[in-house]
Amino acid sequence: MYVLGSTYLDTEKQLLVTAEGTVTLQRKPYLVLLHLIENRHRMITREELLERYWDGQEVYDQSVSKAIGSIRKAFGESKTSSKFIETRWGGGYRYVGPFTEGTAGEPSAGIETTALVNEVAEPRSGLEFAGGKAHDNRATDRAVSEPASIEVSSGKSRGRIFRVYLAAAVIIAGAVLAIIGMERWRHPSETEVSASDGDPMRSVAVLPFGVDQGNAEDSYLGVGFSDAIADRLKAVERLTVRSSSTIRAVLGTEPNAKTAAERLRVQAVVDGSLHREAGKIIVKVRVLGPTGKEVWSDKFSANNENIFSAEDSIAKQVLTAILPHFQGQLVGSPAGPETAKYDAYEKYMKAEFFATNRSRGSLTKAVGLLNEAIQIDPNYARAYAALANCYQLIGFYEYLPPSEAYPKSEEAARKAMSLDKSNSEAHVAMLSALTDYEHDWVGAEREFKATVAIDPNYAAAYQYYGFALLGMGRGEEAVAATKRAQELDPVSPSVQTSLAWALFLMRRNEESAQECRRALELYPDFIPAHQLLGIVYGQLDDGKAALAELSEAEALERDNPITLILMTYELARTGKTAEAKQSLHAALARPGGSVVPDYYIAAAWTEIGDKAKALESLKRADQHHSNWLIYLPYDPRFDGLRSDPAFRAAFQKSGARKDVALSARK
Repeated sequence: MYVLGSTYLDTEKQLLVTAEGTVTLQRKPYLVLLHLIENRHRMITREELLERYWDGQEVYDQSVSKAIGSIRKAFGESKTSSKFIETRWGGGYRYVGPFTEGTAGEPSAGIETTALVNEVAEPRSGLEFAGGKAHDNRATDRAVSEPASIEVSSGKSRGRIFRVYLAAAVIIAGAVLAIIGMERWRHPSETEVSASDGDPMRSVAVLPFGVDQGNAEDSYLGVGFSDAIADRLKAVERLTVRSSSTIRAVLGTEPNAKTAAERLRVQAVVDGSLHREAGKIIVKVRVLGPTGKEVWSDKFSANNENIFSAEDSIAKQVLTAILPHFQGQLVGSPAGPETAKYDAYEKYMKAEFFATNRSRGSLTKAVGLLNEAIQIDPNYARAYAALANCYQLIGFYEYLPPSEAYPKSEEAARKAMSLDKSNSEAHVAMLSALTDYEHDWVGAEREFKATVAIDPNYAAAYQYYGFALLGMGRGEEAVAATKRAQELDPVSPSVQTSLAWALFLMRRNEESAQECRRALELYPDFIPAHQLLGIVYGQLDDGKAALAELSEAEALERDNPITLILMTYELARTGKTAEAKQSLHAALARPGGSVVPDYYIAAAWTEIGDKAKALESLKRADQHHSNWLIYLPYDPRFDGLRSDPAFRAAFQKSGARKDVALSARK
């Protein structure tokens, strides 16, 4: 017998006894409920239930959903009030209600992450990732006529103004946490809001704060101000905070706060504005619910010169006060600016702004600004971490030879971790370098474990770990890891496309195409999703659709070198070999120094039928330590080369079909 709060499940008689009476469950719903309870530490996929109880027949859209519906009905809950069964879009189901047994209690909040970290050390097929439940949190409208004031001393310098912003950010973060946490505590039955399928979540997005027009300096501080609040919100256990890069990718530079919750799939949105008034900084902030309705607002006046010495203390006091209402604990110390020098922070924020674009020019600009920040403050850990991330992106896109970019990324990451070992961005940058450049799989696992120990909800950690798993020959686990990243950040076009890429490499083309289309629904202008969808349509032998997607990518960014090479590949795939060869020569001869990864060139030559030039391109990629080579064992575009003796001699394990880990770099 399992005791589920005020309800209990009689496992002998297959009865669910509630306060309203006794419910006799049909066999399939009973078995599903029993399986969910006994595996409550992890998410159970639809596919697992389908295979276990319906013999794998493709009827789960009706049968599994009906079984879950019967279970919810038995518990007396609805899609908008789900306290026992969590449904995660794209993930599956999980029992999240109370549980006691003769010798077992409900798992603690930390079990999911601990189990995952322990699992990755032992390779196995079909790695599963547990998900956490969350709840919507609403507050009642409350008008405040007089701003709260934080005054220690006055000042008019830029540095003092900067400290004012940070002082207010600390207080507002505490206020937002209090509103979200206390209202959940007061009105738990009223606050659960469906994310997609009647499933409660605990999630928030902090939008860039508006600033006085005509002041370029404040524009960067407006972004920095929202990031400072988001950093403090991330310190709360099982609270999912959307990343600033995802927010900017999905909503653009001028987000509509009233529709942001729906588009970002969160229950709460924080936005605000700031301006100078009578020598002070006036900050207006509000919290919007999932429908865009304002549920709380407040106004703050800040003038604080000693914020750097007081910041940690203030944040700790505020978070400690509201933590009981979350029924959780801090997963780490609240992040701060980590520098007492305003000029360094200003350059860091400008660099973050440029790095979001990911173009060659923008990343180069960001690197320059970060180096200037480090010159001002040589102990600025976050600047080193951001520099490491910029260099790994430069290496990934091959804006510089990977053999030049990745070592710089590693150097910056090591420096960041020596200054602050809890910096998750630095660990992920190191994870990427060890995966893409070094092929150091032991090191990659180490950095993944370190990252999720710091921040279990950091989607990028699972995303990059998925790439590492591919390099280890653990393709299905890579798909599972990337799906976990998607669960944590379901609206990131980058994460969505990474999942589509992993599915493509595993020859699951229909699923890959579906994920690409989902990414484009969220962000229609995301060029990598168009490019990948073009590749996948080609593998599905739909040349018309493939060229249409690649043409869409070309329209979004004229003369994108990868798009041009992919078009060449598709021409060759559809039998237009002469035209493809001419197009490829033209693309490679274009002036301006456009970067074309040799891996893509090799794929085009393979389809054209020139194996010698394909091998030459792959060898050049290997000489540069191209990150793309970790996908060579899977990529179907190279199937025509796998039996070639010269290819096998040159690439050995890299030429294997799958399930083979690449050897470490020498």
